Amino acid sequence: MSRHFKIGLTILLLVIVSLLSISLIYNKKFFLLVVLGLTVVYTIFLLISIRDMKKRSTFTKRNRIVIFIITFFIMIIFLRLVQIQIFDKSKYVSMMNSQILSVNKEEGERGIIYDSTGKKLAFNKRLYTMHINPNLLNDEKYSADLLKDVELIVESKLVKIDENIIKELKEMASQNKKYKVLAKNIDDDTKDKIDELIETYHKEQGKKSYKSPIVYDKSIERIYYQEKEYEKLIGMVKFTDNSTSKLGISGIEKQYEDYLVERKRAISKLYGLNKKTILPLSKDTVYSDLNGKNLHLTIDSNINYILNDEMKIQFEETQAREAYGIVMDPNSGRILGIAALSRDKKLLRNNIFQSQYEPGSIFKPIIVSAALNEGLISKNSKFDVGNGSIVKYRKTIKESSRTTKGVLTTTQVIMKSSNVGMVLISDYFSDQLFEEYLKKFGLYDKTNIDFPDELKPYTIPYQKWDKLKKNNMAFGQGIVVSPIQMAVAFSAVVNGGTMYKPYLVDKITDNDGVVIMRNTPEKVREVIKPEVSEMVRGMMEETVSAGTGKRAYIEGYRLGGKTGTAQLSAGKSGYEKNEYLASFIGFFPADKPKYVVLVMFMRPQGDAQFKKFGGYVSAPVVGNIARRIIKDDKVLSQNISKLNSQIGTVQNTKKAVTTDEGNIMPDLTGISLREVIELFGNDEDIELEITGTGLVKEQQPKAGEDLENVSKIKIILE
Repeated sequence: MSRHFKIGLTILLLVIVSLLSISLIYNKKFFLLVVLGLTVVYTIFLLISIRDMKKRSTFTKRNRIVIFIITFFIMIIFLRLVQIQIFDKSKYVSMMNSQILSVNKEEGERGIIYDSTGKKLAFNKRLYTMHINPNLLNDEKYSADLLKDVELIVESKLVKIDENIIKELKEMASQNKKYKVLAKNIDDDTKDKIDELIETYHKEQGKKSYKSPIVYDKSIERIYYQEKEYEKLIGMVKFTDNSTSKLGISGIEKQYEDYLVERKRAISKLYGLNKKTILPLSKDTVYSDLNGKNLHLTIDSNINYILNDEMKIQFEETQAREAYGIVMDPNSGRILGIAALSRDKKLLRNNIFQSQYEPGSIFKPIIVSAALNEGLISKNSKFDVGNGSIVKYRKTIKESSRTTKGVLTTTQVIMKSSNVGMVLISDYFSDQLFEEYLKKFGLYDKTNIDFPDELKPYTIPYQKWDKLKKNNMAFGQGIVVSPIQMAVAFSAVVNGGTMYKPYLVDKITDNDGVVIMRNTPEKVREVIKPEVSEMVRGMMEETVSAGTGKRAYIEGYRLGGKTGTAQLSAGKSGYEKNEYLASFIGFFPADKPKYVVLVMFMRPQGDAQFKKFGGYVSAPVVGNIARRIIKDDKVLSQNISKLNSQIGTVQNTKKAVTTDEGNIMPDLTGISLREVIELFGNDEDIELEITGTGLVKEQQPKAGEDLENVSKIKIILE
């Protein structure tokens, strides 16, 4: 072989090896590239060793041949190890895991929602689906036990199962079917009873440990207390397009999803081949609690029931299209009760937070308090409303009642709900000052209550107002507010002048009861002076006792409020005829308000126009709500005599009480609280314990008994 031929052959081999290497790199065949490289190295080593083989002894030749063979097998083993440990690692790890890896999945439960008294409003219930594999009947090892277990369950009648189930299972077994549901929606208690029944039977048969072929699939159902009453407040949970578990899609469930949602974990453990020994390579991640956090609302379920109960009665009586109600603490912003009723069962929106309306006359106290606060008017300022109409910028504004005429004081403007009087009061404001007070009362902003998708107020800057805008807004027309905005603003009018941010969740706790977050009363701003608030409260107390709100009057109790009857906008064509939003907003006790109650009825129906007005439709509802809350409120009911120390003139006296008979207890049945106080209130030696509202129903001591050594008189009103 010539020298030139050898050089050419070497170059050719180098080119072939280079091209193969480039091809393997391009196609990412790295293992084959390693094989090629080692093959080339081994071949070169082999050629170099063979060159001088003829010069070596037989022993040396044999040694080299053995070395070549051993080296070859070592190279093969090395290449195989490289392939397994590096290039095919994921494949073999997967095969290993399928044999020794076990994944234990754990899942917590969604947090519970409580009311302020500890009642569960939203909670979880474990439910099970019981099923078996009918094909097991073809296996003598399981057949007899399986049939007996099913027979025991059928005979127990703990769950409803077809009596012909045994026959059906045998038919399914003959068809090699592997799945049959026996019963659904089995609760924990029933499941435990079934398990105990089966376990007891087999123990009696001498089986110390027995595992039934019956299988349970667990699911968690979200349960809501009084669902129709709370659905628009609490909301609901559902699967979404991208979720693997149910998520809050509305209401409190949505607002606090990040707190309520349960956590999941998958614990991977490596077992020996006998599945009993856990390998030390296993890793375990431990969380202290997989359950969601629990919400404690400000809602009082008793107050919420009263609110909803009274509103439902009037809702049906008036055949209103919708109705909204709020009870709140004006001194903190705590929402105590919510009612949202609608004829449209598909309506998910909560109109209390997510809709706006022209408020009508319940808006008047806000503007009057602003005028008083600025010193533009006084309590006794007088306004000539003429014959009940006024023309402003070629627009005639009339009173809602034909009897509202002549000269009215500020108090009478509120009592009689005078539209013309409010127009005259609004004339004292500049547009800029009027808007400033709208902003102070929070009517240009969201309240930022902890409820999802609160509607942003629609407002127009005062520079764009027409000349009539301010006059119309003064009596609640031409301005829209949400019910929650109205309740918050009104609370600032009656609580001494401070606006509070409203809230629905009092605190959030974990399963051990540890508080992880708490809402506290948050002052937004001081809106009016305390003395102005006291003055306006007095005006609205007279509105209830002798004005348009007298249908809310409670005998022997101080309650204030304001009626509202807003026309419904028909867009550019003006307002609809004979269709109204009838409302009433009240507060009690009148001197130190503890509750603010707002009720609204949309499109109430009646055979006469006045039966659609706020004073007729809504005022009595607030009166009934207040009466029932007072009766349930231990502080108010036990100290009612103190709360009524400044009661005005008592109407409808049933009968007079005298003590001409000396220290003999008179018959108090049927008389009013005022008369009881007049009779015994000045006696420092006698303590009055009074419960309830209304007229005297029971008394202790009884009529005719001696009062000589009596230090306490108990009175029950109804």
